[in-house]
Amino acid sequence: MNTRVGQNIAKYRKLNGISQKYLASKIEISQQGLLKIEKGKVSPRAGTLAKVIAVLGITPNQLFGVEQITEDNSSIIEKLKKLQD
Repeated sequence: MNTRVGQNIAKYRKLNGISQKYLASKIEISQQGLLKIEKGKVSPRAGTLAKVIAVLGITPNQLFGVEQITEDNSSIIEKLKKLQD
């Protein structure tokens, strides 16, 4: 199990102002399942990771902790916030 991936999902979810319930529904898993992923108790499937990346508007490198959100890609966060309104 990769706790770092789960922690990064939680981190970018919170940065985007997205609830667990909302993200779970968008990636088509239960909220409890998302909680287990974020806590590193279970490893997400590749398809789930692809959905997380798409919904959060992050890169695979950001998901796996290789790169962080910078000002260059922070506009993604603003776009996501507008979509939620």
